[in-house]
Amino acid sequence: MILVLNILVIGIVALIAYWWANQGVLSSILHLVCVIAAGTIALAAWEPITFAMLNGGAFDNFAWGTTLIGTFALTLLILRFICDRLAPANVELPQWANLLFGGIAGSGSGVLTVGICLIGAGFIQSDSEIMGWRGWGRDNTNGVVGQVGAPLWLPVTTLTDQAFAYLSVGTLRPDFSGTPLRDYNPRLDELSCLVRDTYDGGKGQISLVPAAATVTKVIQDEAGFVICQIKFKAAAMDFGGQLSLSSAQVRLVGWPSGSDGPTTVFPAGWQQPLAEGSGLFLFDDISHYASSVPGRKDADLTLAFEVPDGFRPRFLQVRGTRLDLPTPEMATVPEYFVRLMRGADVTPEEILASRPPMGYPLDNAIDVSSRIRKLSISSNGLPGDMEHRNNFLVAGSLLTKWTEQNVSPGLRIKGILSDEGTEIVQIKVSRGEAASIFELLPAVGPNAEIVLLDAKGNRYWPMGYFIDEGARIRIELSPGRPIRTIGELPPLPTSGAKKMTLLFQVTEGEVLRELRLGDVTIGTMDMAVRGRRR
Repeated sequence: MILVLNILVIGIVALIAYWWANQGVLSSILHLVCVIAAGTIALAAWEPITFAMLNGGAFDNFAWGTTLIGTFALTLLILRFICDRLAPANVELPQWANLLFGGIAGSGSGVLTVGICLIGAGFIQSDSEIMGWRGWGRDNTNGVVGQVGAPLWLPVTTLTDQAFAYLSVGTLRPDFSGTPLRDYNPRLDELSCLVRDTYDGGKGQISLVPAAATVTKVIQDEAGFVICQIKFKAAAMDFGGQLSLSSAQVRLVGWPSGSDGPTTVFPAGWQQPLAEGSGLFLFDDISHYASSVPGRKDADLTLAFEVPDGFRPRFLQVRGTRLDLPTPEMATVPEYFVRLMRGADVTPEEILASRPPMGYPLDNAIDVSSRIRKLSISSNGLPGDMEHRNNFLVAGSLLTKWTEQNVSPGLRIKGILSDEGTEIVQIKVSRGEAASIFELLPAVGPNAEIVLLDAKGNRYWPMGYFIDEGARIRIELSPGRPIRTIGELPPLPTSGAKKMTLLFQVTEGEVLRELRLGDVTIGTMDMAVRGRRR
């Protein structure tokens, strides 16, 4: 498809150039002037008109693109009408001059026209690709923001941005407002691609109502980090649900230095609230998104940017909307945080030192129940490698949707089967949970034993686990061959997108005391395992 797009772009530019070459030099130059003027007016009026239209509704994701293209087209039509009335006739010149100089001016008109239309199309919610062309986005392998895929043969968007950026600080500088395009909306060609780099291939929200987010605090460190604390309100949530931001949708813009304009920086990591506590994550994979806790109508996110020497933050841009920054406070960021954000190895001593010596209280992280909440499936559709008995899962592997439609009560899976005199104990060990174990892997190693202890010193190992993958659940049960070490568990992404719960089979009547990983106490509890109705 990108081949077709390249042919279309070059073909339309060539057609515009050919048309105006045949109209004569004067007509071609006048049209180029009209295109430049229309583009300048459209870009100047684009932001205030769009902000006036944003209200948190469904049209917000089309407002930026339709406003830019619509304003440009309407302004160009009016300017062309005026020029046709003021200069109804052409200047007689040799045909070769019309074709040569008229074709050059016509080519300029074609590049700017197609460029503005493509930039505007980039600000309309759609797939992250336009006919196979992405332009700018996150790399599929490491999540780094940059140019991805094949560039356009004729880079009309880049040429258009460069032309109007140059004019904004030169001949057409807005002296009245003092907000030139190059400094206040730098690299518009890139931004038009980046806002569409959302979850699920571009189906996320690409706009932000200005009043829906506020930067509450900024810290700058001599080590080269700028930390921004942001408060998001309900209007920032994706279609009224859960906030989901990719690193491509957020950029920190600095003060301009030299003729190249301002430097823009994308976040390296973020800290977000979880159902219990908070978690620190890296934008090191395309599946990682800064998000809010499901069900909550606001979110407090902290974004970390690694900036070059001499960088001075000016404003934050989220989904194309500029957010003012409070005066940065100079502070020292811990070395542990710096190395973590840079993807460097963190020493085991630092990992362990960041935890309480006796771990965390885990009573609220434990569920004594054989039932897996939300799971509603029929025993009829279970695969052959998952054994079940009396509508209880016994052993094997299962990957399925959380719920099925019209499940008969007599066939509904009730939960995990436990032996007589025992109960199933569920402990959430995902990243960010109180009983999280995966952050400790570098410190304890893959051979560290996972064990649950009761008051009598009895030891219990996981007899399986299940992973919440969003729309699906993965269940692994092996009661005859318990899981002994953390290395036997599948890794979880640092984004926290997948949630793991370990399953233990514990003797009824015993009192649970401690969850350990190797020599490290994950947490303590005081919970009696009482038999429950199944």
